[in-house]
Amino acid sequence: MPSTGGSGMAHTKQGRIGGSSRWLRVMGETGFTLIELMVTVAVVGILAMVAVPAMTSLVNGNRLAGMTGEVTSSLQLARSEAIRRNARVTICGSTDGTTCGGGGDWSRWIVTGRDNTTGVVEVIRDNAAPGSVQISGPAGGIEFRPSGLIDGEEQLTVCVPTDSPEQNQRVITVMISGNLFTNRNNGGGACP
Repeated sequence: MPSTGGSGMAHTKQGRIGGSSRWLRVMGETGFTLIELMVTVAVVGILAMVAVPAMTSLVNGNRLAGMTGEVTSSLQLARSEAIRRNARVTICGSTDGTTCGGGGDWSRWIVTGRDNTTGVVEVIRDNAAPGSVQISGPAGGIEFRPSGLIDGEEQLTVCVPTDSPEQNQRVITVMISGNLFTNRNNGGGACP
């Protein structure tokens, strides 16, 4: 039986008798129209076009920062171990993780030093860079003396071969004193 709803007019589940279908929309017909869906998809597409390049730059920048931190940490370890062991400690590029010999390619590097009790040269640390990051340094490595000093200023470059971010290189300079500092460099999307 239809109800009057207090207004004196009879209502049914299908709508008000003799009136507009406004009551139907208010009382339960919900959903998206095709036009609303198309507008939403277009807005999401535009946002994605803007966000993807910025996200790529952010990811590459974080890769550079992370690997620069790893190399810096290894350099600091080599210096402190030279002082602690009172012996020469070398950090160098390596192809096998046990001996120096990577040339200028430091995609894998090791820290080696003489063990004072056995007199044997041991690997203190063995690190490798992920495939997207390239590291270059002196072919002969960097040797820290027992005083923590090195014979001459050296540079290493951590690089991602892309133009996003623009400053795609981090140049780590090792001073004669053993102190380090890092600069950003625009390599034009290329690595040394």
